[in-house]
Amino acid sequence: MDRLKEKLAQKDEKLVQKAEELVKDKEALIDDAANSYMAGFEDVVAQASGIYPGMDFSQLDLGKMVVDRQLVDE
Repeated sequence: MDRLKEKLAQKDEKLVQKAEELVKDKEALIDDAANSYMAGFEDVVAQASGIYPGMDFSQLDLGKMVVDRQLVDE
């Protein structure tokens, strides 16, 4: 019985470690996705600045969206 309890405790520790690793991996993937989105947004703004050099894009950022043709905070 003691051996079974010891084996269960070891498996429980391994499961806790795996769960912690999964949380870290999930956070890393979310960061990667956010960084990719931000880089793509910056590229689009840079391209639009090249096409329309006289236009002011300074108000655009990731926290804005267009609602009824108005730029508003998300």
